[in-house]
Amino acid sequence: MRNQFLFLSTLIAALPVLAPAGLAQGTQIDAITKIDGEVPTSSAATIYFNAAQCADAAFTVYDLTLVNGDGVTQVYMWAGVQNGNCNENDKRTDQQELCRPMASSNPRTVGDNATVTDLLLDELVSTGVVDCNNAALEGQPYEIYSFRGEDPGGNDVPPEGYGIASFTVDVTPPEELTITSATTQEGSTFTISWSTPTDSNSIAQYKLYEGATTDPAAARDTGVTASQNAKSISVAATSLGLATGASTNLFVSAVDMAAVTIGDGNEGPLSEATTVTAEATQGFCTPENGYCSGCSVSPMVLANGQPSSGAWLFGLVFAIVCVWRLRR
Repeated sequence: MRNQFLFLSTLIAALPVLAPAGLAQGTQIDAITKIDGEVPTSSAATIYFNAAQCADAAFTVYDLTLVNGDGVTQVYMWAGVQNGNCNENDKRTDQQELCRPMASSNPRTVGDNATVTDLLLDELVSTGVVDCNNAALEGQPYEIYSFRGEDPGGNDVPPEGYGIASFTVDVTPPEELTITSATTQEGSTFTISWSTPTDSNSIAQYKLYEGATTDPAAARDTGVTASQNAKSISVAATSLGLATGASTNLFVSAVDMAAVTIGDGNEGPLSEATTVTAEATQGFCTPENGYCSGCSVSPMVLANGQPSSGAWLFGLVFAIVCVWRLRR
């Protein structure tokens, strides 16, 4: 019993050491609640700014909502690196650019629903803390510190005096997909397959493009997509508007998760072209090359050469008639 008591006492004493360094006890978690007018889904575990938004940082607008913000009328906002501890005075005065005030216009007014509106991504970039240009950044985390009511000055700020909103900058597009299906196809339906990309964990969607030439720069978005776990996309010739004998070129690309809405993230380059040609159907199947995939030109014979159910039924009726005539 005494040993158990000692074990529990030791475990309780060790909990502060085991707790993650970035989650100080009592830290208030604020949130970016809208980007360019769009509200992140409730399942969005990470808030992103992507390459397109970084390229237009002066016009990328977002809102930030304070937790426990009732009664707070103004905040002083700082940008910090992940776990920058900007609530500590010595981190706000260092020369490593771990923490910097967001704008000379501090403080910012807190409006309805404890929300600061019309914040600009450019204000974060201008601090020198947030990097929006490094093409190698695939998910660099940052934090916004909102100090409640008064400038932090030269003081350490207690947990109730600030909140932290986390966000991530990702300006790195997915890699080009490697096509594993035939790059020349004929038929009424075409399937484009690809090998799993090395950055598949960050991919949210795949898109299908179509073009009159094999130049991907001239391709158009067909609106056909596949989910993040897909390995192929299939499309009918009729959906592409292909008449019999007509050809076109198909491409696929990967789009990552760096967006408020799925499909709006960083998009990788288009794959090599797959040239497809629509074929006329013949009987119950399409091909001139003899591959019917379970269908048949004749309703009495299957694609594998075996009799169909119609042939069996005809044979059964014929046998019954023969037996009946013999018994007569």
